[in-house]
Amino acid sequence: MIRIKYLLLGIVFSVNLQAQDYHQTVKGKIIDKESHASIEFATVVLNNSDQTYGVISDSEGNYRFDRVPVGRYTLSVQFMGYESVNIQNIEVTSGKELIVNAELQESPLKLDEVTIKATSNKEKVQNSFAAISARTFSVEESQRYAGSSNDVSRMAMNYAGVNHSAETTNEIVIRGNSPFGLLFRLDGVDIPNPSHFGDGASTGGVISMLNNNLLTNSDFYTSAFPAEFANTISGVFDLRLRNGNNEKHEFMGQAGLLTYELCAEGPLNKSSKSSYLVDYRYSTLELLSYLGLSAMGNAIPKYQDFTFKLNFPNKKLGNFSVFGLGGKSNIEMMESERDTLKPRESLPYESDYEMDMQNKNYSGSFGITHSYVFNQKAYTRFILSATSIRNYNSWDSLSTTDRSPTLLYFGDFRRSKLAVRFFLNNKINSKNSFRAGVNFSKHNFYAVDSAYDGTIEQHRVLRDFNGDDFFLQPYFQYKYRVSEKLQATLGINGFAQLETKHFSPEPRAGLNWEIKPGSKLSFGYGKHSLSTPLEILHQKVWNFNGSYSEPNKGLDFTKSHHFVLGYDRVFSGLFRIKTELYYQYIYNAVVEQKSNAYSLLNRRAYDYEDVGALKNSGKGYNYGLELTMEKFMDHGSYFLTTLSLFESKYRGSDGILRNSAFNSNHVLNLLGGKEYNLKSRREASKYVKKLVLDGKVKWSGGMRYTPLDIEQSALQGTTIPDESRPFSEQLPDYFSLDFRIGLKLSGKNSSQEIALDIRNATNRQNPFDIRYDIETGDVKYLTFGMMPDLIYRINF
Repeated sequence: MIRIKYLLLGIVFSVNLQAQDYHQTVKGKIIDKESHASIEFATVVLNNSDQTYGVISDSEGNYRFDRVPVGRYTLSVQFMGYESVNIQNIEVTSGKELIVNAELQESPLKLDEVTIKATSNKEKVQNSFAAISARTFSVEESQRYAGSSNDVSRMAMNYAGVNHSAETTNEIVIRGNSPFGLLFRLDGVDIPNPSHFGDGASTGGVISMLNNNLLTNSDFYTSAFPAEFANTISGVFDLRLRNGNNEKHEFMGQAGLLTYELCAEGPLNKSSKSSYLVDYRYSTLELLSYLGLSAMGNAIPKYQDFTFKLNFPNKKLGNFSVFGLGGKSNIEMMESERDTLKPRESLPYESDYEMDMQNKNYSGSFGITHSYVFNQKAYTRFILSATSIRNYNSWDSLSTTDRSPTLLYFGDFRRSKLAVRFFLNNKINSKNSFRAGVNFSKHNFYAVDSAYDGTIEQHRVLRDFNGDDFFLQPYFQYKYRVSEKLQATLGINGFAQLETKHFSPEPRAGLNWEIKPGSKLSFGYGKHSLSTPLEILHQKVWNFNGSYSEPNKGLDFTKSHHFVLGYDRVFSGLFRIKTELYYQYIYNAVVEQKSNAYSLLNRRAYDYEDVGALKNSGKGYNYGLELTMEKFMDHGSYFLTTLSLFESKYRGSDGILRNSAFNSNHVLNLLGGKEYNLKSRREASKYVKKLVLDGKVKWSGGMRYTPLDIEQSALQGTTIPDESRPFSEQLPDYFSLDFRIGLKLSGKNSSQEIALDIRNATNRQNPFDIRYDIETGDVKYLTFGMMPDLIYRINF
């Protein structure tokens, strides 16, 4: 009777839908969260304040609503014996079909004890083995938040515990950790730095290659990660590319001050439900330069990237998918070609002397995935991948007399990887499930670089290496649901570097206890390790007799223990308060053998290491308190407030406790936004119009820096840091006001959006570094001001 009632309900609603002028299709698939088996006869309800529609999922778990009027809705999914799911405030537009998939968690209670309760899924993450310090984010969030610039890294800077390392890049600092400890995973593949103008040893750059238009809901972790993640001590982006529409060809075009973009998706074969998704982006500034319209002089940032995903489902053989992400970027700043009768241009770097600089970067990731569901209780996933990244840099200093070039630094770094990943996810019953897997990768590293050393008045080789290394990571994670209110997770990860013969067993544990409906206590622990970068393992150290040695080949992992305690409270499915208290103890960090303050824990982007003999004896710790208060999008408005108070300290080989480079002590973010439906004066308006306003205020402590040795800087005529006082000073506080205003138009067969996104709208000159000013003989701040971006997007 229940099925018949909802089927009749769906027929009545379908008739009602046909009366609307601007409409779209909403569809998706319902699966079991643990086994990924399709769920038939699930009840799917789509509703807002004006109407409610209902359908039943078919034998493959698919559901479909046709001719849904444009607007915002809540999608609710229920099935007997499973916990219900509410997906709130999904936006239906006329230019693109909306695909919303849902994963249901089987209740650990007996069938006659199950109480159907509608809970928001906003606070839950995609990975069911994650217990704490994790958050799911949507594509809309990365587009909505003011100042995010359609960049997932900049979006994550709004979350508790996250800060930027410098305004000039999208590198993020998580709970006081160096950005190079961050892991990016895309469709199950650990990928290299996914940013244009970013080096392969870091995790950020100027512009992200990750296209938020192609992502589906993804997870972001800041501590105590599940056992499947290794070689990271900072955080994890677990990103997922969406599949293309398997029924209809759709297109998207986007133009902005930074990037032009074209995207297409659709079915490859409708009967087999295979699909494609392709996207290409190109630098707007480079395109304008060809038209003679560039205002950047000869320092034009050139970049482009291409992303695709092909999906091939098969009822008998399972699901096959192929994805690729590739990009290149380069910039040349050739002061030797400038008109000397004119003042020096303002360039994206600061130098005491005229310089010629070339920077070229190439990056690519490719993966083939096979997933297979069997026995309605388990599924397997096999991933074969290849990744590569190349960074080329050349810096020439121009003579102050005849402007002839002198090579200061040359570097050519190439990192490539072949990897295999396999895991089995098995739901033993409604209370017990586990995931067991193994990752194996072969890394090839080619590095040639040299720098001019003024102390010996000659070029010194830093690296000259071409060789392989191998990593192995078996893992097991287990989840036990005592009841709907109590859940425990345990895991173990074995991380091994075969070339150096280092191995680290890493236990993980988590506990979630729902004290009362909407209130949850959580605890997490994890031991995590990070391998020493290959460019440090194979650095050549110059000896005074003119020979070279490589004393760092045997360096071990940097290791850490993470402890997290959290409380999470959700009110009425709309408001959330979350707080976490954490402590991270870091040991075995890379420091110099001779007594000094150097530590790899302070590494930033574009740091090309030139150090001596190293050892694993450094230590550090991070601890702090985080608070999140938010209102999920409802009736067109939302807000998000995050506060982070923390300390980040380290010890070098001299044993002295110091502030780390990233100890900014506090970060406060205040975000909010409102949508307004605009009514047209004409009854038969061509578009449904919506005005969107978003704002953000950020206030954080400044990063730490080493003050200058003014006397030596004056004598040598260049910037000389005072190495006796490392990270003893702090930059002024960072403050910015970001603003975004947009207009959305939904027509009969297309939807459009035009938006102005301004980072640092007050043009406050926030310092990100210091230099010695030759002219004044004093210290000057390097600053960064306003950054506007105007975007137009059309879907059809």
